[in-house]
Amino acid sequence: MNGKMPKAVLKDNDEAMRQAIEIVMPEARHRLCIWHIAKNATSHLKTEKKLKAFNRCMRKYQMIEQFETLWQEMLDEFDLHDNIWIQNMYEKRYKFCQAFFGDIFMAGMRSTQRCEGMNKDCKKVLGKGKTLVEVVSLIYRFLMKLRNNQERDEFMNMNSFPCVKTHLKDLEKQAFSVFTHDMLKWIVKEMKRESFVTLKQGVESLEDGSRVYKVSTYKRPDFEHTVVYCPEKETDSASDPIMVCSCRMFEFRGVPCRHMFSVMKNKHVVELHKSLIVKRWSKDARSVCDIPYPVQSMPREALEVSRYSALTAECNRLCFFASKTDAGYNLLQKEISRLSAIVEGLANEKEKEKEKVQAPTTLSSSKGSVVRDPIPVRTKGREKLDKKTEPPRRPITCGYCQGTGHNSQTCEIRKEKERADKSNENDERNTDAHPSVSIPAKRSCGYCKQSGHYTQTCDVRKEKENAEKTEENVAGRNTNPPSVATPAKRTIHCGECGEAGHTYRKCQNKNRKGMPSDTSEE
Repeated sequence: MNGKMPKAVLKDNDEAMRQAIEIVMPEARHRLCIWHIAKNATSHLKTEKKLKAFNRCMRKYQMIEQFETLWQEMLDEFDLHDNIWIQNMYEKRYKFCQAFFGDIFMAGMRSTQRCEGMNKDCKKVLGKGKTLVEVVSLIYRFLMKLRNNQERDEFMNMNSFPCVKTHLKDLEKQAFSVFTHDMLKWIVKEMKRESFVTLKQGVESLEDGSRVYKVSTYKRPDFEHTVVYCPEKETDSASDPIMVCSCRMFEFRGVPCRHMFSVMKNKHVVELHKSLIVKRWSKDARSVCDIPYPVQSMPREALEVSRYSALTAECNRLCFFASKTDAGYNLLQKEISRLSAIVEGLANEKEKEKEKVQAPTTLSSSKGSVVRDPIPVRTKGREKLDKKTEPPRRPITCGYCQGTGHNSQTCEIRKEKERADKSNENDERNTDAHPSVSIPAKRSCGYCKQSGHYTQTCDVRKEKENAEKTEENVAGRNTNPPSVATPAKRTIHCGECGEAGHTYRKCQNKNRKGMPSDTSEE
């Protein structure tokens, strides 16, 4: 930063970082990130109206007295006098409220969103397990993406023209030609909000020729802002503008506020003064920005590499044309031999002079000037050894018999002992060792009272059931139940001859088609 200390530092509420910044940059002012504060406010102030009132106190461009008035109105309206979090934030008001940072130019930044967004993009590109060569190439691609976005924005700024949206057409057209599109959005927003500003009567004139205007906001006549306008001041620097407002938005963001536009409209100003145009927000910011950097010596090895690359490119061109003809080839061969001897002698003399002047550099000192791949280190965990050189493992020992070659699950001694214990338990159950415990008798058949089978498998029961079934079947065939009468069979009679036993279709005496009957012959 060319030896310049920052005027303010944006950070979160980290105590260790605060102490470090006070030691390294004692003149810088600390400002807390309003994104983190707003996130905490949602958990302490539940309703939407409370959050809106708190954000108005925190973000609004206003004077300190106006901040105190808004804060007291919020406490009275929502009864937050006993809220501990609100009390703690009021003690830290000079670290995050906009009213206390109007005198410092911070380019409109009030949160750590810019650096967090850059960290997010870097995490998408970088990852674990990458070598230094891969990291360099990935960072180069990431920088190319940022440069491409910058060139695209510059092209849009130079070749596109938005339409007029406000009632201050002359001022807006000039802003189109001067500012970039991103800053033009803020200027157009302030021009639109100028319609809510009321210019009070009674302009005060000072001895130096400047005029003091008082303006107020719609529905808030008690919130006055003072604009000092010096039309006769000869200045082109934004640090000493011809117009100064008490809201101090221009000093903080670098954009004219709505109160300034109200005074311009009253004085019929059709162009923005040069002192109200910050160079960094203009389209030609890259051409006017000239930052002197200190000259740094290039490392010796890097200088040699760059020289080698330049000479190689020239030699390739020379060899291409010399290979076309025989004379050129022979001439180049002689010149290369002569120049090689001369250059080699110069290099040897340089090395001898270097050895006389200073001692030879060690490997550690030469490595410090050139970036190389990092030295591989041992990772966490047990080191992997070769199976051939690996020492033999400890033999498996049984936890029961302390023998080797097996474990307690496959131990034969344990299994034999368990089988012996089971057999002893069975013998104790068969013998009447305990007279108070009766051994249950073996189960017997419930039909024939014999042991060895159950009722369902009893052969005596099955034979008796089969005999009963056969008797019922014989009795049912010989005798019919008296209540059921057997119906008589129907006698079939022929419809032609009237005899029984056949139908009309099977009658032998019916007339056949095409043959005369017996009665017709008689």
